Amino acid sequence: LNPRQRTVLIAVNGNQSMQQIRDQFRVLGDVDAIIGNLHEYGLLELHGGGAVPAAVAPSKAVPATEPEMPQMPPLGLVRQFMNESSVAALGLRAFMFTLKLERCYAKDELLGLLPEYQRVLGKAKDPAYADAMTRHAREMLDAL
Repeated sequence: LNPRQRTVLIAVNGNQSMQQIRDQFRVLGDVDAIIGNLHEYGLLELHGGGAVPAAVAPSKAVPATEPEMPQMPPLGLVRQFMNESSVAALGLRAFMFTLKLERCYAKDELLGLLPEYQRVLGKAKDPAYADAMTRHAREMLDAL
């Protein structure tokens, strides 16, 4: 998966409508194509006539002939989401931020990095995108 696809896949939880996902990720390009690709790969299920995507459990997406991949710890998923979304927005300019992100091993450290995360995304894209990504990262952290 490319960084844009990974960012959307990590963020989709089945509670958003397609319009909310389109609005949240509009800066990534053609969101419908990204969702379509993820669906074709068997990583997302479309519910309600294709209206609401939800991530498919890895055991359903991976054929039985392949060994099962170990589950990433929840904190690792948040860190991966923040990394993927910053790289998708900033490209190589995200290098310094991702170095800081890689040194975060606790929930409090990631919470402390959220203001900088929002600032760098806001400078690279637009404030609405930065707000949406930061809000989603905070929701993921609050769920831990």
